[in-house]
Amino acid sequence: MDILNIIMVTLKISLLATFICFVFSLIFSYISIKFTKLTFFIDIITTLPLALPPVITGYFLIFISDGNIAFEWIGGSLACAIIALPLVYRTILITLNSIDSSLINTSRILGANKRNTFLYVIFPVIKTGIFSAIFLGFIRSISEFGATMIVSGNISGKTQTLSTAIYTSIQNGNTTKLIQLSSVSIFLAVITVIIFNIIRKKQNFDNLL
Repeated sequence: MDILNIIMVTLKISLLATFICFVFSLIFSYISIKFTKLTFFIDIITTLPLALPPVITGYFLIFISDGNIAFEWIGGSLACAIIALPLVYRTILITLNSIDSSLINTSRILGANKRNTFLYVIFPVIKTGIFSAIFLGFIRSISEFGATMIVSGNISGKTQTLSTAIYTSIQNGNTTKLIQLSSVSIFLAVITVIIFNIIRKKQNFDNLL
């Protein structure tokens, strides 16, 4: 039951983090494409979490929130979202830049409205990239340790994730639980990576058609 609870907390934190990261990546990508003068500034903001140690990101979150999100699972989600931002943003930006504007113009000239243009022209082009971005965000979030440890702590039943629980098992010398938690973590990672690779292979296949 303890391990099941850890898995549920991990999934709860990771799924919310993926959603937050995805939404902000869409916003940043749109701004970057629409207002090219801001691209360099946005690139710096979205790349910083990749260059900085995760613990700094954690301390930064605690500082700007005045400690209100400390030791809360939502704080862990925010930390994971920031850490995953560089991967998700880059994937979405590349995906949106791959849209051929001439296809959109042709669709509108032929009488398609904005809704149909998106559903039948734009979405088929970007769907694989969008799904890839979502899975990248989830993969990164589910494995995050440093930032979440600083922000949400390692409270059993509340904020303890697979990563922090594995750390605790190592500290306590609990080999049995360490093996169990590591096995679950590896299983989730493998399943997620397999799905991600299937999506990427489908994209490569579609590009050949």
